[in-house]
Amino acid sequence: MNQMRCISFAGPGLWEKKRYCRGKTCIETDLVQEAIFHLYKPDEMIICLSDPKAAGIASTLEARNIPVHKLWIPFGTDESQLWDIFGIICNAVRDKEDILFDITAGCHSLPFMTFLAASYLRSVRSVSIAGVIYAPVTGDDGFCRFVDLMPLMNILDWISGVEAFIRYVDAEPMYRLLHDLQGNIHRSGEDPNPPVRLTSWASLLWQFSDAVRLARPVDALYAASGAFHDIDGINEELNRFAPHLIPVLAVTGGLLELAAEPDMAQSMSEYVRKQIRLIAFQLEKGLFLQAVTLGREVLITLYMIRMCLDSDWRDADVRHEVSRTLTGGSLAMQNRPYEKTRYSDDLIRYPDWKELVLIWTRISDLRNNLAHCGMNLRDDSVRSIRKRASDILSDIERFFFLCVHEKRE
Repeated sequence: MNQMRCISFAGPGLWEKKRYCRGKTCIETDLVQEAIFHLYKPDEMIICLSDPKAAGIASTLEARNIPVHKLWIPFGTDESQLWDIFGIICNAVRDKEDILFDITAGCHSLPFMTFLAASYLRSVRSVSIAGVIYAPVTGDDGFCRFVDLMPLMNILDWISGVEAFIRYVDAEPMYRLLHDLQGNIHRSGEDPNPPVRLTSWASLLWQFSDAVRLARPVDALYAASGAFHDIDGINEELNRFAPHLIPVLAVTGGLLELAAEPDMAQSMSEYVRKQIRLIAFQLEKGLFLQAVTLGREVLITLYMIRMCLDSDWRDADVRHEVSRTLTGGSLAMQNRPYEKTRYSDDLIRYPDWKELVLIWTRISDLRNNLAHCGMNLRDDSVRSIRKRASDILSDIERFFFLCVHEKRE
């Protein structure tokens, strides 16, 4: 087990005997730090001091056989001193150790600085925060009961989880939070009607985000569809147990246009339309590599629809031959030799075949450039690659029109 140290603040105020309690265990003392030492059992008390008049607390604690380390900090009267306080507190902590914060005597900016330091240490230094405690005024029963603010720090985790999903299409942090929330409520046994949908809903969002980032359209559309099953029940549980996630539910409502069951592929043109919307979503989230990769595959599927091959749209061999057909058309436009496929003669019979091939060439070239990670002698800047990727949607929409609309005509 890791050692735990407590960082506490000391002021020059009068010492007053109180009966401090943690749960059902109490101790009477005139120093809150002594109560913390016996009730929370840290291995050492780190006493933060600004006023020399308060230094006697440290020597008194030592006289009571409590290990103490004095840490001098500024009064915090300007921004520079606030930064110094933050740095001093953080530098006093070792990586990956357990720290308990006591803000009972922390006045002015110190509770806020403690909150920032605890958040930083937990996120950046892998420090385990055992608690952020304080002892309020004595209650009507004559006891001074410690309050732990640590659960409120979880708000930062929820903020990070929501942002990860909304901005970066990463639902794993939110899944972990909801999984833990639902599990903790069930284990506590305190709620007669605990949540039963939150974990499975978050799991579907996680599957969706993974599929989007891996450019797996069938899986992404299916997971998006599953996320809307029993949406009323999910909304009810969120309202009761995680109301701070209601904005996420509003955002997921926008994913409804991406929802599609696999059997929707029986209407191939509509299913591909969903995949094109997924490409738009990827571009919106900055997933350019995924969008371009999927965009090239969508062109193959669209050309298969035009040639009435859509029943084989997931057949890798047929797709490869269709890809070679379009690439052969590109070589033919450049008067370069190419190996014909069984579909090559059909391609050049279309009056718009050259436009189809030009779109295919642009997107295939961009996809190959991305796939090979710039390992070539071309002088393509990252900015130009990003610009070209951002502009693929209009080409894909035009290809869709030529293959689906013209076929209907």
